[in-house]
Amino acid sequence: MIGAVNLSAGYGGTQVLSAVNLSVGAGEFVAVIGPNASGKTTLLKTLASLLKPLSGVVYLDGTMVSKLRARQIARLIGVVLTEQLRPTQLTVFEVVALGRYPYTNPLNTLSETDSREVLRALADVGIEHLAARRFYELSDGQRQKVMIARALAQEPRVLILDEPVTYLDPRARVEVLLTLKRLSKERGVAVIASLHEVELALRVADRLIIVSGGRVALYDSPEEFVARDGPELLYGLGGETAFSPELMSIEFRPPNNGGPRIFVVAGGGSGSLVYRMLARLGYRLSTGVLHAGDIDYYLASLLGGRVISEKAFHPISPEKMQQALSEARDCQAAIYTSPPIGPLNSENRILAEEIARQGPPLIVFGNAVIEGAIARVDDPAALPELIGRALEDGLEARPAAVRR
Repeated sequence: MIGAVNLSAGYGGTQVLSAVNLSVGAGEFVAVIGPNASGKTTLLKTLASLLKPLSGVVYLDGTMVSKLRARQIARLIGVVLTEQLRPTQLTVFEVVALGRYPYTNPLNTLSETDSREVLRALADVGIEHLAARRFYELSDGQRQKVMIARALAQEPRVLILDEPVTYLDPRARVEVLLTLKRLSKERGVAVIASLHEVELALRVADRLIIVSGGRVALYDSPEEFVARDGPELLYGLGGETAFSPELMSIEFRPPNNGGPRIFVVAGGGSGSLVYRMLARLGYRLSTGVLHAGDIDYYLASLLGGRVISEKAFHPISPEKMQQALSEARDCQAAIYTSPPIGPLNSENRILAEEIARQGPPLIVFGNAVIEGAIARVDDPAALPELIGRALEDGLEARPAAVRR
């Protein structure tokens, strides 16, 4: 479909990218990711024929793009750039109709076919009900869909988008990306989009183009990129930030500042919200007993917590139970996250009961009832205050010699 061979790209003779070789096929959704100022926009503009290559070739269906006339290129490549269309009195239909310029006569009169393609583009992005609305009346997410529809009205073989979701709220970001993914399959369009939202790119894209250090690399799948420690190396993650290949997420890992240590009895994903809250508030984390492979196991480990773990698909052993209880006694407070209980982790409820009897003050988060807990709460917003109270209670109850 579209590709580059030995491509060098830049501005005013200054080289930004070199030795670019890539190919994107029909029906593929390819995300372009990389640090700021790495050359993502330069690459996209060169592929779209908005920038002339310094050297090398961009081709489309085996034809050198440089040999095509502007109107031919406009029929083959649709482009949505970061520059926002200024608020206008035009209706949504009229804005999308601008995409028919490669096909209209010198007076830009719309034929029946042109109108049909405009309506098709509106329907394909789910905004046909907005056709009569003024463009300036729309939300940012709706405006972006209009711009995508305008590019689709060109009936392109390739759709190139520069940061199409940067200014959108989370819901609109997902909607736009899923729309692009669907269109790549339904229309057989090659979609190439630069994204700063790495976690979304890893979840949605078929393949990845990585731009960094003046070079471009193409990965056949997001999983291949992740398996090679790509996110960590590309963005220099480490220290207080870390990437989880299991969760496909970037997490904040707090420094060890000697703050109070909280023990969390969790499992089955019930601890994730609490772990992140404790990290945000600067508490040190201990947790258990978690089975290896549990989502809580991966997240707690990534956040630098002390994790007492059991082998996957094994019942919690007495040794792990005792280890967890010993760790909990060394903490200043504890939280039971009401994890789902079954034959393999039933000891965790017993662990919580033991902590309530002979450990630090215990807070129950969720619907479980543990005798001896100082409080039970369903609202996570109430946890910070309760933790503060638990820490005060714990210090008052402990002899000075064992306060940590």
